[in-house]
Amino acid sequence: MTGSGAAGCQGFRLFFCLPLHRLLLLLLFLFEILANKLNVPQVLLPFGREPGRVPFVLEAQRGCYTWHSTHHDAVTVEPLYENGSLCSQKAILIAESTQPVRLSSIILAREIVTDHELRCDVKVDVIHSIEIVSRTRELYVDDSPLELMVRALDIEGNTFSSLAGMMFEWSIAQDNESAREELSSKIRILKYLEAEYSPPVYIAEMEKEEKQGDMILVSGIRTGAAVVKVRIYEPFYKKVAAALIRLLVLENIFLIPSHDIYLLVGTYIKYQVAKMVQGRMTEVKFPLEHYTLELQDHRVARNGTPSEKVALLDEKTATVTAFQLGQTNLVFVHKNVHMRSVSGLPNCTIYVVEPGFLGFTVHPGNRWSLEVGQVYIITVEVFDKSSTKVYISDNLRISYNFLNDYFEEQRPLTTVNGSYHVVKALKDGVVVINASLTSIIHQNKNIQPIKCLIKHQQEVKIYFPIKLTPNFLAFPHHPMGMLYRYKVQVEGGSGNFTWTSSNETVVMVTTKGVVTAGQVRGNSTVLARDVQNPFRYGEIKIYVLKLKKMELLPFHADVEIGQFIEIPIAMYHVNKETKEAIAFTDCSHLSLDLNMDKQGVFTLFKEGIQRPGSRHCSSTHIAAKSLGHTLVTVSVTEHEEYLESSATFAAYEPLKAVDPVEVALVTWQSVKEVVFEGGPRPWVLEPSRFFLELSMEKMEKIEVTEVRLPAKRKQNQYIYRVLCLDLGEQVLTFRIGNHPGVLNPSPAVEVVQVRFICAHPASMSVTPVYKVPAGAQPCPLPQHNKQLIPVSSLRDTVLELAVFDQHRRKFDNFSSLMIEWKSSNETLAHFEDYKSVEMVAKDDGGGQTRLHGHQILQVHQIKGTVLIGVNFVGYSEKKSPKEISNLPRSAAVELLLVDDVTVLPENATIYNHPDVKEIFSLVEGSGYFLVNSNEQDIVIITYMEAESSVQLVPVHPGSLTLEVYDLCLAFLGPATAHLSVSDIQELELDLIDKVEIGKTVLVTVRVLGSSKRPFRNKYFRNMELKLQLASAIVTLTLMEEQDEYSENYILRAITIGQTTLVAIARDKMGRKFTSAPRQIEVRKLEMTLIPTNMMQVILKPQSIIHFSISNQTVAVVNRRDKLQGRWLVQLVVHGTKPPEWGLTFAQAAFKLLTLTNPLTLASQSVRITGVMLHVLYNVFLQLPPENNFAMVVHTRAAGRTSIKVTVRCMNSSSGQFEGNFLELSDEVQILVFEKLQLFYPECQPEQILMPMNSQLKLHTNREGAAFVSSRVLKCFPNSSVIEEDGEGLLKAGSIAGSAVLEVTSIEPFGVNQTTITGIQVAPVTYLRMSSQPKLYTAQGRTLSAFPLGMSLTFIVQFYNSIGEKFHTHNTQLYLALNRDDLLLIGPGNRNYTYMAQAVNRGVTLVGLWDRRHPGMADYIPVAVEHAIEPDTKLTFVGDVICFSTHLVSQHGEPGMWMISADNILQTDTVTGVGVARSPGTATIFHDIPGLVKTYREVVVNASSRLMLSYDLKTYLTNTPNSTVFKLFITTGRNGVNLKGSCTPNQALAIKNELLPETLMLCHVQFSNTLLDIPASKVFHVYSNFSMEKDQCEDSSIFKQFIGSYQILLFTLFVVLASTAFIFLAYNAFLNKIQTVPVVYVPTPGTPQAGSYTSTYSPPSFMSPQAPVAQSRLQHWLWSIRH
Repeated sequence: MTGSGAAGCQGFRLFFCLPLHRLLLLLLFLFEILANKLNVPQVLLPFGREPGRVPFVLEAQRGCYTWHSTHHDAVTVEPLYENGSLCSQKAILIAESTQPVRLSSIILAREIVTDHELRCDVKVDVIHSIEIVSRTRELYVDDSPLELMVRALDIEGNTFSSLAGMMFEWSIAQDNESAREELSSKIRILKYLEAEYSPPVYIAEMEKEEKQGDMILVSGIRTGAAVVKVRIYEPFYKKVAAALIRLLVLENIFLIPSHDIYLLVGTYIKYQVAKMVQGRMTEVKFPLEHYTLELQDHRVARNGTPSEKVALLDEKTATVTAFQLGQTNLVFVHKNVHMRSVSGLPNCTIYVVEPGFLGFTVHPGNRWSLEVGQVYIITVEVFDKSSTKVYISDNLRISYNFLNDYFEEQRPLTTVNGSYHVVKALKDGVVVINASLTSIIHQNKNIQPIKCLIKHQQEVKIYFPIKLTPNFLAFPHHPMGMLYRYKVQVEGGSGNFTWTSSNETVVMVTTKGVVTAGQVRGNSTVLARDVQNPFRYGEIKIYVLKLKKMELLPFHADVEIGQFIEIPIAMYHVNKETKEAIAFTDCSHLSLDLNMDKQGVFTLFKEGIQRPGSRHCSSTHIAAKSLGHTLVTVSVTEHEEYLESSATFAAYEPLKAVDPVEVALVTWQSVKEVVFEGGPRPWVLEPSRFFLELSMEKMEKIEVTEVRLPAKRKQNQYIYRVLCLDLGEQVLTFRIGNHPGVLNPSPAVEVVQVRFICAHPASMSVTPVYKVPAGAQPCPLPQHNKQLIPVSSLRDTVLELAVFDQHRRKFDNFSSLMIEWKSSNETLAHFEDYKSVEMVAKDDGGGQTRLHGHQILQVHQIKGTVLIGVNFVGYSEKKSPKEISNLPRSAAVELLLVDDVTVLPENATIYNHPDVKEIFSLVEGSGYFLVNSNEQDIVIITYMEAESSVQLVPVHPGSLTLEVYDLCLAFLGPATAHLSVSDIQELELDLIDKVEIGKTVLVTVRVLGSSKRPFRNKYFRNMELKLQLASAIVTLTLMEEQDEYSENYILRAITIGQTTLVAIARDKMGRKFTSAPRQIEVRKLEMTLIPTNMMQVILKPQSIIHFSISNQTVAVVNRRDKLQGRWLVQLVVHGTKPPEWGLTFAQAAFKLLTLTNPLTLASQSVRITGVMLHVLYNVFLQLPPENNFAMVVHTRAAGRTSIKVTVRCMNSSSGQFEGNFLELSDEVQILVFEKLQLFYPECQPEQILMPMNSQLKLHTNREGAAFVSSRVLKCFPNSSVIEEDGEGLLKAGSIAGSAVLEVTSIEPFGVNQTTITGIQVAPVTYLRMSSQPKLYTAQGRTLSAFPLGMSLTFIVQFYNSIGEKFHTHNTQLYLALNRDDLLLIGPGNRNYTYMAQAVNRGVTLVGLWDRRHPGMADYIPVAVEHAIEPDTKLTFVGDVICFSTHLVSQHGEPGMWMISADNILQTDTVTGVGVARSPGTATIFHDIPGLVKTYREVVVNASSRLMLSYDLKTYLTNTPNSTVFKLFITTGRNGVNLKGSCTPNQALAIKNELLPETLMLCHVQFSNTLLDIPASKVFHVYSNFSMEKDQCEDSSIFKQFIGSYQILLFTLFVVLASTAFIFLAYNAFLNKIQTVPVVYVPTPGTPQAGSYTSTYSPPSFMSPQAPVAQSRLQHWLWSIRH
């Protein structure tokens, strides 16, 4: 056994040691083996030639199969599909063999998913023999029928699997062993249709066709034997022998009692005989027809008489009497001899024994645990010595005893022998019952006592009935939810129960009586049976029903804010037929939806706390949050069933006594407003049931009046005005609520009480009123009870009077008292009205409002001490109480008048060092202060009250405001001091770095903190500040007089040369700080200029200074302080103040650009590895060669290239180059290499490039939306390369290196993003300036200078040694111009940007460099010229100017034209053409919005003369169809009125909009005044502007033929004058007339008769009257005046 056990264990271990995938495959294989089975492995089908051959159903378990037969001629298979599906698990096998030989086939079933194949062997053979199969060979008369089946065998004795469908012939045959009777007298053959049994389907179908199959039923008719025969109906099997079966038909007869009987000697038993007929028991009377009773086999006991019988039988009455000890058999004997061998006749054994002991039984329950009120049957039983129960006959006698207190015996039901009793349990308890077997009464009436008296007693426990509560349970059907659990309560019984459920599918119950139900609909009965007596039980009916109805039950509907309300919810199932509603016991698992029409009044309390109650199955709790009411709707959705119910709830504020809180104290005849607040509000659905009342104890001592609230006051506040009529104390009770109603059956009612006291004053006190800031502590003076109280001498002080009773309780109102005020020194302070007092309501902090007497003490801004007194005069009412003579009369207080507190110093920058302790003094004030700060953790603040000062110790850098509040003085606001705690940021040296030998200069060293604020020099000792010189060519001496924020030294130049000066300091961490090195040069003062070089000298501050030159042959100075060099020598400039001069080597480019005879520069690249662009290429300017002194190189490809620059002197005589060279050149080699790339170019990682000692604040696109943090992962070569504060501020150290930065974004939706970027810290190699904005010109046009008036932005960018641009920088740049009259420049709104305005024409060199790194500089030539054409010099009134510019917008569109004075230069703003209309100065602007705005000034001169001309080839004539005679008029001096090149749009504007000809007023008249015909009737004159001649033309002097007067007219003309002069006058200069001779040649014509009529109306501007004659000549000539 040990070995086998070990082997089994080892196999178990090996199984679980298999790999997981093999184990899964094995389990899958085992599962398939277990799951895929056929119902039979082999099938044997019979051969047949009749139609309807025998089918057989082959069935597989699980899966879907396809079926196949290997021998279709023998067996066919047809799949079956159930419920309309395409899955087959069954198939019908049909034998198709046509030959009576044994054939076989294999049926294969293949699972369509797993491809698993099942096999069944099917054989078809001929039936060799048949037999009848029966479960029994006996059947009873008129009893249940017997089923007979045919079993067919082949020649080998194998049983056929099925005979379904084969026809058989059943019949009743002759029994050879019995007497000759009718064949059908004993049994009959039944159809299944006639019996109450269900046959197979094929049998039922065959019976319908009156055919017999392989199964039949037979029924017994009368006792006897019968033979049933069957044969195959098919003719092929006619040779197969029929099968026979012999059956016995018996009567179903039995004895009563049928079991063995034990009798005592002398007792008897009477038997009964009964038989079963058609399921009913029938008693058979004696004597019996077919049977007799006999006692057989008497066996006498050992001590008995063998010759005597054990018992005697009375056959007539079937009574057996015990005679002696022993045993015998009582048997049935059939009167028919042939039937005596039939077994199964009833019989029993009778034992005669001696009595052994007695026993009790109780029914029902058979347990001695009884129930009060129940009726029980108690039986006394007799047992022999072998503990076998003895039959108690009627002649036995048993005595018994049942206590009447516990049992009520029903005597009529008690048997004579005393063995059977019917009793009723009366009360609970434990009782003992007794019984004794006394005697036996024989048939002769003799009493035979029992030899040995046999007794027995039994203990009986009686309990109260078992009662289960509740009487029933109902739960809603909730299939997918949690099970409902309910603990059923039990009363009565023994306390120990067993629980059962009649339908555990619906309801389950635990041993503790907890039922669970809800997932299955139905009902069940749960029983709680007493363990001591299972028959005693309590039951409860439990239902699981569908939810049909819900409602909210009556409840408490209003509640105080802060409390919660339980909303009881009842749900029901409604019977469709009876309409009866069944309330659910528990429905708390149903999900409730709670909606409120007003949000914020109530909220769901702790997620509802759904729980059932005694009258409801669920509930929800809502908590009152704010005042108001709301309609609450509770709904539930279950099985697409939506139910809801609504109710109104209200929340009210807690009822409280607002004023007074507990006690109100007033003087006689004073009033107190008693205020109550909160409590229930009028119920919104029944507001008429609302009530409130105030009750009192002594109505005669007070007078109560309700105060109606105005609309603006609180609606839930109730005010009563209580007037004191007599001294005393009483309680006021305030009640508020609603009366009960239908909609609110249990409303809330609240009660609150206060005490009201009316008393005399006992003492008074006067104190100043202190205004305590929010959150500050109160003034401690009242607590200290000082005699001298400080008050403000600058502002009036409010004094407050308080009155107390004899218990030192403060009065709420003492307005009925008369008070007088007095000041001891009215020079310092006085009262306006010493008898008045203002009663002011004030909360003393306990929530109760009391009236205080306020009086204003007016001060005169004089400090000093004054004594203030207040006197009590009496009551204001006449009938005052008598005992007032003993009341106090006065109170006094002494005041000290002081000024407001101030903090000294008010501003300070504190060095962040632990040894620094900064003291701030608090001057004046009351001496009681509160010191606060708007920032924490920056400094440690210590208020030293004794010294009236504040000590600060710095902790961290930052800024804060120190606020000092005077707790005991009225003031306008806190005294403040602004502080800044800073670390060392920078050391600054201020000195003149070029010193003349032997002279001294001032050296100032300052230490700067945050925001460039200097530290006070007292902190320098904590910084270990010192100056360090590189050489001894200068000396430093510390000055005795120092300012507060710096240390001053005297620097004396000793020896010519250069040296470096630095300042060194250390912070509290020991970190070393060094200032920028300052180069000091000791030499003589001088300025170096190249011949023809011009340089402007600028003095700061600006002042009127006269410059002189010692040798004007070397250089000259003009009035704009510009020096121009003549020869290549050194120049000494004398001025009254030292200038800001000292150009370094980096500024030498100034000298190249400011030459009068400029140099030309040419540069070229040897290889095409890059392209060279001028410095202003980005704004599309084309600079002239002399300004291309700086170029920008853009690399294109890797390789090596060289750049060569050549400077040529254009004037060889100027001597600009030393050695009289005409050109200088230089060349530089450049290596272009490819940038290192980690990935493909389109996926390049970026890095941050920072210079040393710089800062950069990083920003991400997730700030504000997520939590963003950053950290430095790695630094090389050490951690001092970069620092990060965790909030994105990067601080580069003083050494170059690299680092890795990780930035993490923690998103609120649970996703974390991380990005990693590199940081490179490197020195700045060079800087470059670029300008904005870009300028765009028309196609084919270029600009060589910036437009006049344009605004420029210069952007400075910094690069490392390989041309990578820095993201941040910390360089301090210096800007310089070679002249300041052409360009206005200043810092921009961003770091390292400059804003410039081009204000004058010319070239300005803008230089920018870093003084700490002299080689790092850049220069831009800014040339400014007019961008608006044409030149407007010599512009006169009447000129037409067509303005134009090459500037366009980015999209090629022109800008907008504007004019400053349209009355001087009328301009069309669309096309830019203007007409000069009056003298003056105007500015024309051309604006391209967002890009550039330029201008040009136009000076319009007055016309000095008018010039008139005409074509000499034309003449004035009246020849028909002759051309118009034109006179051309010009103004000014150059004879041209049109300036610029006009576009067609401008020409159209001139013609239609500007109309320059309107400047001319044309008038024609005869010079001879004797003519009465006006010239306007003869000549038609009008003006026009000619674009061809560029001048105005008087193009309308032409002839008019006017009837017969024409001859007269021209005749007069010829007679009077052969030559005439036409006078022209300009309207602005009527006194200046210029004449031009005009020859008139008359043309002969035919005179016409008729009158003179004019068909032409002259223009409105032509005057019909002749002008006043100005000279005699005008009277004789025609004149045309303009």
